[in-house]
Amino acid sequence: MDVMETEALERPADLAVWPAFAGDAARAVSTHYASLREALSAAAQVLADPTKQPWIVTEDGEMLAPVAIRAYLN
Repeated sequence: MDVMETEALERPADLAVWPAFAGDAARAVSTHYASLREALSAAAQVLADPTKQPWIVTEDGEMLAPVAIRAYLN
Protein backbone atom coordinates (compact mmCIF):
# COMPACT_ATOMS: atom_id res chain seq x y z
CA MET A 1 0.00 0.00 0.00
CA ASP A 2 1.81 3.08 -1.18
CA VAL A 3 -1.03 5.37 -0.26
CA MET A 4 -3.33 4.16 2.46
CA GLU A 5 -6.85 5.01 1.44
CA THR A 6 -9.50 5.63 4.07
CA GLU A 7 -11.52 2.79 2.59
CA ALA A 8 -8.59 0.38 3.01
CA LEU A 9 -8.27 1.36 6.68
CA GLU A 10 -11.87 0.28 7.27
CA ARG A 11 -11.51 -3.21 5.75
CA PRO A 12 -10.81 -6.25 7.94
CA ALA A 13 -7.23 -7.34 8.62
CA ASP A 14 -5.37 -9.98 10.61
CA LEU A 15 -2.49 -9.26 12.96
CA ALA A 16 0.02 -12.05 13.51
CA VAL A 17 2.50 -11.65 16.33
CA TRP A 18 5.72 -13.64 15.91
CA PRO A 19 8.66 -14.06 18.26
CA ALA A 20 11.46 -11.67 17.24
CA PHE A 21 14.15 -14.32 17.58
CA ALA A 22 14.29 -17.32 15.26
CA GLY A 23 15.44 -19.56 18.10
CA ASP A 24 12.11 -19.19 19.88
CA ALA A 25 9.94 -22.24 19.39
CA ALA A 26 6.73 -20.29 20.00
CA ARG A 27 4.27 -19.98 17.17
CA ALA A 28 2.60 -16.87 15.89
CA VAL A 29 -0.59 -15.72 17.53
CA SER A 30 -3.07 -14.34 15.01
CA THR A 31 -6.01 -12.05 15.75
CA HIS A 32 -8.70 -10.89 13.33
CA TYR A 33 -9.70 -7.22 13.46
CA ALA A 34 -12.77 -5.57 11.97
CA SER A 35 -10.55 -2.91 10.39
CA LEU A 36 -6.97 -2.33 9.35
CA ARG A 37 -7.05 0.76 11.56
CA GLU A 38 -7.69 -1.48 14.62
CA ALA A 39 -4.96 -3.92 13.56
CA LEU A 40 -2.46 -1.06 13.19
CA SER A 41 -3.35 0.22 16.65
CA ALA A 42 -2.80 -3.22 18.17
CA ALA A 43 0.45 -3.61 16.23
CA ALA A 44 1.72 -0.34 17.70
CA GLN A 45 1.48 -1.88 21.16
CA VAL A 46 3.28 -5.03 19.99
CA LEU A 47 6.14 -2.95 18.54
CA ALA A 48 6.87 -1.68 22.07
CA ASP A 49 8.02 -5.21 22.99
CA PRO A 50 11.41 -6.03 21.39
CA THR A 51 10.74 -9.77 21.73
CA LYS A 52 7.77 -9.66 19.33
CA GLN A 53 7.22 -8.75 15.69
CA PRO A 54 3.81 -7.84 14.29
CA TRP A 55 2.80 -8.69 10.74
CA ILE A 56 -0.51 -7.59 9.26
CA VAL A 57 -2.34 -9.30 6.41
CA THR A 58 -4.99 -7.13 4.79
CA GLU A 59 -8.27 -8.32 3.34
CA ASP A 60 -6.66 -7.98 -0.11
CA GLY A 61 -3.83 -10.31 0.92
CA GLU A 62 -1.17 -7.62 1.24
CA MET A 63 1.38 -8.30 3.98
CA LEU A 64 2.71 -5.45 6.10
CA ALA A 65 6.06 -6.22 7.72
CA PRO A 66 7.11 -4.53 10.99
CA VAL A 67 9.05 -1.88 9.05
CA ALA A 68 5.98 -1.02 6.96
CA ILE A 69 3.78 -0.93 10.08
CA ARG A 70 6.17 1.54 11.71
CA ALA A 71 6.06 3.74 8.60
CA TYR A 72 2.25 3.85 8.64
CA LEU A 73 2.23 4.71 12.34
CA ASN A 74 4.57 7.67 11.89
